[in-house]
Amino acid sequence: MAQRLHLLLLSLIFFVNLICLSSQEDFSFVYNGFNQGQSNFHLDGAARIQSSSGLLQLTNATTQQMGHAFFNRPFDFGSASSQSLSFSTHFVFALVPKPGVDGGHGIAFVLSSSMDLTKADPAQYLGLFNISTNGSPSSQLLAIELDTVQSAEFDDINKNHVGIDVNSLRSVDSVSASYYSDRDGKNKSLALLSGDSIEVWIDYEDTLLNVTLAPLRNEKPSKPLLSKAINLTAIFPDQQAFVGFSAATGSLVSYQYMLGWSFSRSRVSLRSLDISKLPTVPRLREPKKTSPLLIVLPVALALVVMVVLGGFYLYRRKKYAEIKEPWEKEYGPFRYSYESLYKATRGFKEDGHFRKDRFGEVYKGTMSLVGDIVVNRLHVAEEGMKQFVAEVVKMGSLEHRSLVPLLGYCRRKGELFLVSKYMEGGSVDQYLCQETQIGIKVFLLMRR
Repeated sequence: MAQRLHLLLLSLIFFVNLICLSSQEDFSFVYNGFNQGQSNFHLDGAARIQSSSGLLQLTNATTQQMGHAFFNRPFDFGSASSQSLSFSTHFVFALVPKPGVDGGHGIAFVLSSSMDLTKADPAQYLGLFNISTNGSPSSQLLAIELDTVQSAEFDDINKNHVGIDVNSLRSVDSVSASYYSDRDGKNKSLALLSGDSIEVWIDYEDTLLNVTLAPLRNEKPSKPLLSKAINLTAIFPDQQAFVGFSAATGSLVSYQYMLGWSFSRSRVSLRSLDISKLPTVPRLREPKKTSPLLIVLPVALALVVMVVLGGFYLYRRKKYAEIKEPWEKEYGPFRYSYESLYKATRGFKEDGHFRKDRFGEVYKGTMSLVGDIVVNRLHVAEEGMKQFVAEVVKMGSLEHRSLVPLLGYCRRKGELFLVSKYMEGGSVDQYLCQETQIGIKVFLLMRR
């Protein structure tokens, strides 16, 4: 009975190991867009999967952020002890600069002993390390950085480079971003921060790590961009790591997207991405720059209008200027504005001019509520003006059929205007002259 139990236990252990081994042998996946496999990913920070497009967005172009996306099942090296340790991956990414802003900081493909990188720092640390963990063997991290900022702290060669990092952002090897053109037989430069989609292949076999880049829809180049001997088991003593991506922003920002990702234990079994099924990268338009003329012209026009209106106001104020003193308030009903007299006499035109003598001029005019008027324009001194106006107002209050009604007055500097009702039939002196002539004629006839 004990023997049977022992055999049963051994069989159970064998089958469990077989299942685990089979599971690890089948450690491969492919995502043409990420909206169908969200449950298979561990996301933190700013990372999210856009359900509408299937894009894996690592950051959202705001400052001092980081985002991580890991496949939530670890890659176990130990199960490959019977064969050479290897893996291959193929992914497509795009770094889109924010319109009108110099973008910065790229992304990294990561193998890490832990999915928890939340204590890392953004900006130049790419969400991988902080000041205390950078350079520490306990970090147990391998990264392929696709960086778009030159950090003097880590001896970066330029702001458009690819580097291999082992437990530190001081790369063990780095080179300017480019790809080998089989047609031209030479390397061609590649701008990581162009907003265009870029393909990356990473192959690890027999301790040799190869990194290859190419523009989207290009065949995988025959020559890698980087080739470096890396002891993966020395970095991960537990022979286990999580695979994924990390990205960060600092004061420089950009949108960081993953479009598709394929991973396998070997280059032979790596499944190809279907480029036709990959999501489209948003193309951001730079805000239209307002022409300086569109700003200067309205401002200049407004200034001209203000100057013209101001000049017109000053001219009008000067043209119709009057003298008003506090003692005149009680004579308000008898006070006419100079503007109203000016308009009534049509600007004191000659055709309305009656007489001119050493005291002033007399003009005929018309006012809407009064009718025909006579305006005496007198040139007088300011001395005794108060008493003179008082007498004028008193005369205006007198009523007699033989007196011409005095309606009011107006004052300007050195001038006094008396306004009276216009009466038909000529002036008093004309009547006096006529009466004198008649008397003389009668006297002469009587003498005869």
